[in-house]
This record gives sequence, structure tokens and C-alpha cells, in this order.
Amino acid sequence: MLNGTIKTHGHTSREGKLDLHLDVGLPDTDVVVVAHVRPMPEAADLDENGWPKDFFETVAGSMPELRRWDQGNFEHRLPFE
Repeated sequence: MLNGTIKTHGHTSREGKLDLHLDVGLPDTDVVVVAHVRPMPEAADLDENGWPKDFFETVAGSMPELRRWDQGNFEHRLPFE
């Protein structure tokens, strides 16, 4: 693995420590590790697909004010011969 993302779940100890062991397949090599730690969301905070509720309404770049108006009826054209 030259560059990759590993996603895993864990449980902290009473002291708030998390032991993490990763098999990265790079023996005897210096590596950089970046950890992004956040609490696991409660099941009640997730929608039916596992996303946090209201995620897509609040994510950067969302446009909740954008509405698609009725497109009306298609015009009737003569068929190809």
C-alpha cells in the first residue's frame, strides 16, 4: 500500500485511550499516520441509509433553495420514417 485510507472502528478504554494496530504491508519503513477521531453517531441520529440526518441539507455546496419547476408537456413530433 503506497498511499491509502484505512477506516476502522474501535472502543476507548476508561482512561479515554484507543489502542490501534494496522497492517499496512510496509516492513521497516517510516510512515506518516493521520488520525481523525470522532464519536460514533447514535443509531437514532442516522437515516435509513446510514447517513447523519440532514447531512445533505447542511453539507457545503448543497442548494436547498434550488427547486425544479414543472417541465410541462413534451411537444408531439412526427415519427422518423
